[in-house]
Amino acid sequence: MRRKPYTAIGLSRMKCIRGCGRRAVHQWQICSDGNVYRGVCRECDVELNELVMRWAFGDAREADLMAYREKVLGI
Repeated sequence: MRRKPYTAIGLSRMKCIRGCGRRAVHQWQICSDGNVYRGVCRECDVELNELVMRWAFGDAREADLMAYREKVLGI
């Protein structure tokens, strides 16, 4: 179980924790998961951010979500 953040090299060797088969490029910790660092791909990172932002702020931050999507996915 990883308690310290992965390095860029270490993260590049991982697959996304979600099981989509894509390479991990970002990492997340979840308190209820013991704060273990988990690698996620770009697409799953965007989806996870959207889920959390909508839970916390409702639809009030749609511009921020779109900007993050464009930054991470280049859309």
